[in-house]
Amino acid sequence: MKVLGVTVSQEIQDECLARMKKQWFCAQHIQAIAQPFPRINSSIAMRIADRLIQRERKAGNIVRHGMGWIWK
Repeated sequence: MKVLGVTVSQEIQDECLARMKKQWFCAQHIQAIAQPFPRINSSIAMRIADRLIQRERKAGNIVRHGMGWIWK
């Protein structure tokens, strides 16, 4: 996946997905997982979170839960 010109590795995506599967989450939780990686600043991390949430919602893997999301 490419976000704002930066290639997001499968490792980053896998760590974010693992957090999504663990418990209730919101975009900020996923952003916090992605941001420590090299070349990932806060705006890129937030966009990664947004894209992963959109992708998993469309696939039917997550549903709204209060102010966030939860894995089905």
